[in-house]
Amino acid sequence: MTAAIERTYEQRAAIAAFVRDRAAALDRGETDIRIDLAHIGEAGLLRKGLSGECLDEMVAVVDEVAAESLTVGFSLWAQRMALEYIDRAPQFLRDLYRDDLASGRTIGVTAMAAALKHLAGLGELPLLAERTDDGITVTGPIHWASNVFPDSLIVFPARTADGERLVAVVRADAEGITIANPPELLALGATSSTSLRFDGVRIPQSHILTENLAGFCGMIRPTFMLLQTSFCSGITRASLSEASTRLDGLGAQFSSEFEDVSAQYDSLRERLYRFAADPSVVPPAEFIRLRLDGSVVAVAATRLEATLRGGAGYASASATNRRFREAAFLPIQSPSEGQLRWELSQYE
Repeated sequence: MTAAIERTYEQRAAIAAFVRDRAAALDRGETDIRIDLAHIGEAGLLRKGLSGECLDEMVAVVDEVAAESLTVGFSLWAQRMALEYIDRAPQFLRDLYRDDLASGRTIGVTAMAAALKHLAGLGELPLLAERTDDGITVTGPIHWASNVFPDSLIVFPARTADGERLVAVVRADAEGITIANPPELLALGATSSTSLRFDGVRIPQSHILTENLAGFCGMIRPTFMLLQTSFCSGITRASLSEASTRLDGLGAQFSSEFEDVSAQYDSLRERLYRFAADPSVVPPAEFIRLRLDGSVVAVAATRLEATLRGGAGYASASATNRRFREAAFLPIQSPSEGQLRWELSQYE
């Protein structure tokens, strides 16, 4: 760990305790993640790693939070990515939105998964932009996004009929945007994850973040993948910690499996923090491999914890059960395990 990470230890510990105290209520749907994100933002932790600073502190924040609640860790990743996009935007957009996103006063939606899938050659962008005298109008669906509240800020990719690709910014309550009712989920319900529909949504030229989609995604993808891996790391560590207390008696039958998963986790964590210290020297394939390994080890660790915990872990109110349900989302979260495996195969 770097000295910078050590300096923020007390802040992270306080945030982790706050998240821990709210995790069960979030899982029951009695509250949502806006309170957690505002608390993290007020502590100044969302700003870590912006504007070219070392990313390892932000990785540590997401890691610590996700160990207490993957729900919050996941929404924290989405919030921080929206902030990352705005931090790389023209000055007008930075002045308008950066501080409110960094403080958690405004909730950010990252709808960029379709862009990363498109650039991997796995599909077209679903949002179609039509040029106007003062900007664009946008029509089409966002099939899945999180942190979707009526006053959220959405960063999204779109295409024009003549093949241009751009990234733009809009408020979720803009005229022409319809937010679908959130579906009932196995877990992560407090993240307000759902689909949206754009119908001729007017975006002024000032709210077009970039018209170089490929270049922009190339810049943000290392942060995108590292922070996703961070929440995989956090939930894995929590499950292994619980599992380690149950390796006697019948649990001794699982000692070898525990050692294997622990070794996978140790490798993941070492690479995560090494890559975060200097992402510029990491080959693109290694970010893909890291994110894929993060999903695989998190699912394995939560399954092992549930097995060792037995009937008590089957109770829906237990933290073991919550982690098991939360981790079930990781193989299908974009980029999905299938997409990651396919992308990695292109380098082999």
